[in-house]
Amino acid sequence: MNYWTAAPDIVDAFVQPGGHEGTSIPLELTLRTLTAVSPERPLRVVDLGGGDAALAVRLAMAGHEVVVQDIDPQMIALGEQRLARGPSAIRDRVRLICADGATMAADQAEVADLVCCHSVLMYEDDPAPLARTAVALCKTGGLVSIVAINPAAAAMRSGLAQRWAEARIALETGSDAHGPYAASRNHPRETVEGLLSEAGAGIVEWSGIGIFTDHHAGPILADDPEDVLRAEWLAGRLDPYRQVARCYHLIARKL
Repeated sequence: MNYWTAAPDIVDAFVQPGGHEGTSIPLELTLRTLTAVSPERPLRVVDLGGGDAALAVRLAMAGHEVVVQDIDPQMIALGEQRLARGPSAIRDRVRLICADGATMAADQAEVADLVCCHSVLMYEDDPAPLARTAVALCKTGGLVSIVAINPAAAAMRSGLAQRWAEARIALETGSDAHGPYAASRNHPRETVEGLLSEAGAGIVEWSGIGIFTDHHAGPILADDPEDVLRAEWLAGRLDPYRQVARCYHLIARKL
């Protein structure tokens, strides 16, 4: 089951102002990790489920060529709108495809230096097919980047935001699906690591995203915004902090 396609109003919730807590910080942290682990040359990137093109535009700004795949035509339309607002040089480096990821992998196996699959596994009841697709699209020696909700920290967002009933239910059930979010299925990091390994990719590193700031719905107060990013970056690489992050970020290399 795909929870995204089963929810008719999910795109409206996705683009609603304030609908994503701390949106820019996770994107910045994700990009810093990708920059740190990737070769210093233009890459061919496939972004699975990246329809709004937020990540693709930033990667294109860094000189990479990006193919964005999404199953939702509304998300592809959002991506087209984002590209239309930017310079032609960026548009020329990004291609949007409305298609199923597995079908794309069958047609374009081993085409990418980097395959991103960010905030997508949570909408899949079974993460195995998408993990296999990500590895299949990647060249030997290329990288697979997975960002997914961390079920081990299901109660952290609601608890820190003092939504106590939600925190209690999350602790009792191991899921925050009872909160004000779309239905989803959060898969443990260890499970996804095993799936990537079975598909032929070895884990390079993992970090946490959203430790100190994830629960904030409004602006983050800081004299220097870089201090916020640096604190999140450092905490995301240290235990026990990364264990309670909102998301985990896995990097694997195709063997």
